[in-house]
Amino acid sequence: MVERNTTNRKRDLTFLAIIIVIMVLLNYVGSFVFHRFDLTAEKRYTLSDTSKELAAGLDDILFVKVYLEGEFPAGFKRLRDETKEMLDEFRAYSNGNIQYEFINPSESPDKKVRDEIYKQLYKQGLRPTDLKEKTEDGFSNKIIWPGALFTFKAKEMPIQLLKSQIGASSESMLNSSIESLEYEIANAINNLTTVEKPKVAFIEGHGELGKLETASLTDALSEFYVVERIELNEELSSLTERTMIDSTKAFTVKLKYDAVIVARPSQRFSEKDKFILDQYIMYGGRVVWMIDQINVSMDSLQVASMTMAIPYDLNLDDQLFTYGVRINTNLVQDIQAVPIPIVTGVIGNQPKTEMFPWYFFPLLTPANNHPIVNNLNALKSEFASTIDTIAKKGIHKTALLKTSKYTKINTAPTRVSINMLRFEPDQAQFNKGHQVVAVLLEGQFESVFKNRITPQISHSNEINFKEEGVANKMVVVADGDIAKNQVNYSTGEYLALGYDRYTRQEFGNLDFMINVIDYLCNDNGLMAVRAKKLTIRLLDKTMVKNERFKWQLINTVLPIGFILLFGLAHYFDRKKKFTK
Repeated sequence: MVERNTTNRKRDLTFLAIIIVIMVLLNYVGSFVFHRFDLTAEKRYTLSDTSKELAAGLDDILFVKVYLEGEFPAGFKRLRDETKEMLDEFRAYSNGNIQYEFINPSESPDKKVRDEIYKQLYKQGLRPTDLKEKTEDGFSNKIIWPGALFTFKAKEMPIQLLKSQIGASSESMLNSSIESLEYEIANAINNLTTVEKPKVAFIEGHGELGKLETASLTDALSEFYVVERIELNEELSSLTERTMIDSTKAFTVKLKYDAVIVARPSQRFSEKDKFILDQYIMYGGRVVWMIDQINVSMDSLQVASMTMAIPYDLNLDDQLFTYGVRINTNLVQDIQAVPIPIVTGVIGNQPKTEMFPWYFFPLLTPANNHPIVNNLNALKSEFASTIDTIAKKGIHKTALLKTSKYTKINTAPTRVSINMLRFEPDQAQFNKGHQVVAVLLEGQFESVFKNRITPQISHSNEINFKEEGVANKMVVVADGDIAKNQVNYSTGEYLALGYDRYTRQEFGNLDFMINVIDYLCNDNGLMAVRAKKLTIRLLDKTMVKNERFKWQLINTVLPIGFILLFGLAHYFDRKKKFTK
């Protein structure tokens, strides 16, 4: 018996020594070989190569303050935990250069202190969310700040962790927010570490949106881009620089801007200005075309209850057609529309107003899961038209924004009258289905001036005419007002792009425009991270309600039963073994 115990002891010690040696060897090898294992089905914790490179490229401490600490419902706890895990993933590849802290901004019992903290967070760019909590006395509102502040070398950038989407369930919004975490963190690192900002310009001189009307977009872009305004003035050097390289009088062409925005022009483009834009595109310049094809505005309806919507003569149809799209001379109406206030009567001396959906202001939603529009909130549009794509060799078209399936199309010229709000819409007429309003074009574009200019111009070394461009991309939107913020012209004040002062809702216009410029200007693969999809694994609420007791029984009785059976089996086994 003693001999057997000694043998067993030696065997156990030998086994323990082997395990210790293996652990030491594994730790030694692990100090040279770095790898992380992601066992989730959709690889939710596996960072893209772009994200890894951005994290590894940090040469100083990036500090993140996350304002998601405190007592939250389960959904926000999940967002907090997922944020922490995603930051841990980035930190693992950053050589320790990413540090973070979770903060509860509502921790202080002093209301004045809390209000001061809230004001500071708002100034820094974060936005609060009102959370309704059920209490013994009913419901109470709680303010939470689901955002984070990234700081790197005295530069600071806020990001919203909770992505709001009109009409979406809370589970869907939280899932969208979690899907966006990697992109938001990677994008923040990219913007904070970029040394030389890309240059973007608003085109002027053709009745485009003015400084005040694009002030919100300009402010947002100025954090990451150098933003200018430029008039073409039929000058070839307005968008490109031409430099003589040798005595043969050959010239090189360099772009002045990474992208330009043509925002709702209302006056005709000359052929020379079209040529300047065309050659800018041929040499790789990116363009955002935001075109109102129809001349109609709410200002006209404030003077009279009815106005005529007639087509603009912008002289751009042939150019856009050559690149692969046609903006139709029509207006879309949509039952899913933004409401506007209408005077419906008088109470005493005060006019009585009510909100009615204005069918000419359709709500636009993402047409697919492309990185530009993935997880994007609905956009507010005004007097939008439809877009058709044209078959062009080598040009890939991707629809970005669409109307709802309850759409009606009005071919211009057509009457637009406020009085139509007095009647219920005939839904049988709103039967045109989803209509595309914004398109991404990618490929090698052909010049609209190919075979149209004289040999003197086409063969000029100074002009360096290109009849076919390099690989390029552009975005065409059949509504210029998507980039327009609401303005109080008497005071010069303006609201955030996408914010509607009547409904007090914030639509996705600003996010869309920033995503468009980011996609056009950045070729580092970062935008592809936005397309990452996660699977929502939610409980079946109906099954939970109907089978609650059964599953409670299974989850409590079965584990205890297994433990008791195992204990009994072990007891009888030992009794049998030691009885011999």
